[in-house]
Amino acid sequence: MRWLLGLACSMLVLWTPAGLRAGQPVDAIVASVDGEPITMRDLKAFSATHGVPLPESDGPDSVKIKREALHGLIEDKVLELELRNFADSIDDRAIDRYIAKIRERTHASEADLRAELVRHGMTWEKYRKQVKLDLEKMEMIEHRVRQKISITPEQIKAYYDAHANEFTVNDERFELAQILVAVDSGAPADKRAAARKKAEALRKQALAGEDFGDLARKNSDDESAAKGGELGSFSPDEILDQIKVAVSKLDSGQISEVVETSHGFHIVKVEQHQRPGVRPLSELRAEIRARLEDESLQDHLRRWVEDDLMKAHHVESFL
Repeated sequence: MRWLLGLACSMLVLWTPAGLRAGQPVDAIVASVDGEPITMRDLKAFSATHGVPLPESDGPDSVKIKREALHGLIEDKVLELELRNFADSIDDRAIDRYIAKIRERTHASEADLRAELVRHGMTWEKYRKQVKLDLEKMEMIEHRVRQKISITPEQIKAYYDAHANEFTVNDERFELAQILVAVDSGAPADKRAAARKKAEALRKQALAGEDFGDLARKNSDDESAAKGGELGSFSPDEILDQIKVAVSKLDSGQISEVVETSHGFHIVKVEQHQRPGVRPLSELRAEIRARLEDESLQDHLRRWVEDDLMKAHHVESFL
């Protein structure tokens, strides 16, 4: 499991039994994990994959490099064994949900995704297997490591105070999404009235909690419908006057009244409204917590491997 190479440090007391030196043949056994042998061939392949080919010489520096590489390979093997405990935790529905989220984030259809995989030489079946493996890794880290991380309100406040410059907004910006019910400005009054009525009904659905992106995809007459109505980020000067008036006083997450323009009737969601000044802690609490958890994750993961996982397996090293 090469995705965690180098996370744990000084896990093993490495020793060199008589007769085994740094220049042993490629089929020589250099370590074992729960009785499963690791050969010099395995070690060379592992190192090459990470762009650090093993040196051929037997000097002290070469031995150190080889031991560090073996250290990472043993770590991977132990994590692979642990991952087997989560083999049944991910079913097809979980894979489908994950792929659906990827498609939503990238605004890609299944056909687009399949075509992209073909361009990279990957079959749909292989892709799903890789997704399953990634989800199993995430599940393992969530249950074995992340749940043990506790971030206090005091830590969040301290981080906020220490990074005030990072959370300071110099220029006002809006991230907007919309649902447009299009109608020509010269259309008969009854058609315009019907369009407004439809827009008002869609706004009520959004205010009642229906997903704005889904409503936009199904109902908007704008090109942004394919992206869930997302329009992008704008300064106030870049927004149509009628819409700017409607959103100028809204906070992040709020939805405007129905706005009439020459294009029709708009329902605009303010995905984010950044006002000049330091963003309030209440708006940043979840983001800061996630940052602190991610920062703490590496340390907790290292300690889990060192203090728990390595001791739960029988590891021998012969370099």
